[in-house]
Amino acid sequence: MSQPRVKPMVESGILSAIAILFAIISAYVPVLGAFVNIIWPVPLALLGARHGHKWSIMATVVAGLITAMLLHPLHAVSVVVGFALTGIVLGLCIRHGLGTVKTLAFGSLASLVSKIAVIGISMLVMGTNPLNLQDESMTKALEQVISIYRSFGMKEEDLGKMSEMMKTTLDIMKVILPAGFAIAAVFETWLNFIIARAVLKKLGHQFNPFLAFKYWSVPYATIYVWAISSGVALLAGMYKYELLSKISLNIQILATVVLLCQGLALFYFLAEKYNLSRLVRNVILFLVLTNGILTQALMFAGAFDLIFDYRKLKESRPT
Repeated sequence: MSQPRVKPMVESGILSAIAILFAIISAYVPVLGAFVNIIWPVPLALLGARHGHKWSIMATVVAGLITAMLLHPLHAVSVVVGFALTGIVLGLCIRHGLGTVKTLAFGSLASLVSKIAVIGISMLVMGTNPLNLQDESMTKALEQVISIYRSFGMKEEDLGKMSEMMKTTLDIMKVILPAGFAIAAVFETWLNFIIARAVLKKLGHQFNPFLAFKYWSVPYATIYVWAISSGVALLAGMYKYELLSKISLNIQILATVVLLCQGLALFYFLAEKYNLSRLVRNVILFLVLTNGILTQALMFAGAFDLIFDYRKLKESRPT
């Protein structure tokens, strides 16, 4: 059943208004605002997918200007610079029919570039590094936690050990922050793509179905990336090459996450093969993902599957 085609100008106005509403919610609603901020690119992606990137760029300018007038110019800049490019790129990729992997790759790159730009603008305008402010917040939070445990009567010796352990954890978190940004960019892009895809399907757009997660497989080169980065990180740490150690550690983290996804796909394949109930699957996943040793074992299981092709995906892949 055919529906009357909505004029691009009208649709652009509606989606621009939604983007402005998202910006207002992100500024004033504490918990919901954080989620709405992440999905701010969705209206732009919808507009770009339906009418082209010129309309999504135009909507970005309109939404940014009105948000600056209603709220604050800095908030408008943080939202537009931080999220608009992701929506524009997603819309462009969907409109040109790029596959899921390419769409997520280009969208994630756009998201990462946007976040770097936001940090750069913050340093330029406010003269401060927002990452340093976050470090200060974490340090203060650590001091508060130690004070709470001290008020409970915990021994100073135990408090000292706990403080050192937590400081070491914070130091590691600072080192692997770039990998965290990359992982967050992929998650943000995936979430926006899923929502935009669902809305577009409701509007009559046709998409190829997703490949079942149990058949997912990552590039074989991930094994080499993980092995080389792990070796370089170890050697750079031994010989005090700090910059090389940080770079290789971040690459190792990213490769580990990719292999963990391979391990999860293998888990779902085995769960279906042996007819595990949804409850049993969820319990096993909870135990695995909340235990460091089991999580590492799942990652190595993913590497095993990638090397030996346990699921025989090379021989028969469903179409």
